[in-house]
Amino acid sequence: MKKHIFLGVLLMLTGFFFIPSKTFAFQHAYESKSDFIYALARNELPVYYSDYSNDLKTVLPKYTGVKVIGSSGSWYEIQYASKKGGTKNGWVTRDEFHSDCLIYDGREKQPFSNGTYQLSFYEENSSDSSFAMNTASIISENFSCSFKYAGDNRYTIRKAGEEKYLKADTLSNTPSSNELWGSKQEAGTFLITRKKDYYTICDETTKRNLSQNDGSILEFTTDSNAVWRLTRNKKAIEKANLQVFVPFDPVWAKHHYGNETTKDTDTNNFCTSGCGIFATVNAIYSLSGHFPDPYELAHYASDKHYRIEDCGTDSGFFKAAAEKFGYKYGFSYDGSGESFKELKEKLKEGDTAIAYLPGHYGTIVDYNAKKDKYLLMDPHYLPKRGTSSFGDWVSQKDLEEGALMVQTFFYYKAE
Repeated sequence: MKKHIFLGVLLMLTGFFFIPSKTFAFQHAYESKSDFIYALARNELPVYYSDYSNDLKTVLPKYTGVKVIGSSGSWYEIQYASKKGGTKNGWVTRDEFHSDCLIYDGREKQPFSNGTYQLSFYEENSSDSSFAMNTASIISENFSCSFKYAGDNRYTIRKAGEEKYLKADTLSNTPSSNELWGSKQEAGTFLITRKKDYYTICDETTKRNLSQNDGSILEFTTDSNAVWRLTRNKKAIEKANLQVFVPFDPVWAKHHYGNETTKDTDTNNFCTSGCGIFATVNAIYSLSGHFPDPYELAHYASDKHYRIEDCGTDSGFFKAAAEKFGYKYGFSYDGSGESFKELKEKLKEGDTAIAYLPGHYGTIVDYNAKKDKYLLMDPHYLPKRGTSSFGDWVSQKDLEEGALMVQTFFYYKAE
C-alpha cells in the first residue's frame, strides 16, 4: 500500500523544501507559507504513472510549471497543467526533480504589499484621459490606512493606528463617519485595481468606488474617475510576509524578452535573460510596496535598447526605469557606487540596491547590523551562488568574492 506524506508533515520531517543542504549555502530570509511546492521544469521532465514502477506517463516540456502535492520514498507526486485544460497528476523521482526543476514562491501576486500607506485623492480628466490633481479634494497628509490582502486583488482597509475598519458600502449618499468605519467584524473587502498611475477602490457588492466630496468627506460613488495614489515613507519589507519574484515563474517564464532580431522565445525570454528586470521588480516592491508590471518594464527596456542580445539588461536601464516609472510605482533613482560603507548607509536610510554580480543582477534590500549580514534577493538562483528563491542573509565577505562578488550597487529610494 502506497504511503503518502503530505507536504505539511514532509516539511517538518525533511526541512526547508527538502532540498539537499549543499545546494543552498546561506540562511533563508523566509520560508514559504504554501502547503505545496511550486517549481518550473528548466529541462524536459519525465513523469511516471506511479511511485513503484518505471512506466513512463509523459515527458513535460521545458518551462512547464509543476506543483508537488505529496511524497513517497524517493518519489514526489506532482500536479501539472493538461494540454486539454485542467490538471493531471503523476510521479517524478527526487533526483530528477532536484536536477531539472527550479523552486519558486507560488503565492498570489498582490497589486501592492500589506502595510500602511498615505492616500491622496485624484480625479481623472475624462476629456483627455490624463490625471489632474483636484486640489480641493486632497486628503491631508495625516490620512493614512493599513491595507491587508484578502486574495483576488481584494483588501481590508483600517485607519492607521486605530482599530477602525472601512465598512462595506451602504448605498447612502451622505454617509457619516460612523457609517463608514466600524469594528474588525464589520470590515468590508474592497477590490483594488490599478488605473494608470493610480488605483480605484471599489466595493465588491455595490460596484461603487471610494471617493471624496468637495468637503473632503469620504463617500462611495458611481464616478469611475475617482482614483487614489498610495505612497509610503517606510520601506515595504515585511519580515513576516517577504516575497521574492523570479523570472522562472511559469506565469511569465517564456515571455519574449528581446528585440525584433531576437524573437526566439526558447532563448530570449524572462527565464534565460530576465534577471535585470526582476532585480528591478524586487527592488521596487521591497521599497514602495507596489508590484511593477514585469512585462511593462521589459517592453520599455527592449524599446529603449537596454536589452542586450545574448547578454541581458544594460545597467543604464535602472536609472531610466526610475525616470519612466518612478511616479507610478513610488520610487526614484538614488545614484550608484561600489562602497559597502555607502551600501550600509543607504540601506539604513531606507534605500534598496540592485547589485551587479558576475553576469547577473540581484537585489539587496536590508542590513542586519547585529549579524552584520545583508538580505540578498537572487532572482535566479544557481548552485554556484548557493542562493535560493526565498532571500538569503549573506556577509560582506560573500559579496566580495566568487559568484556573488558585487561590482556596482544601483540605488532606489521611496518617493
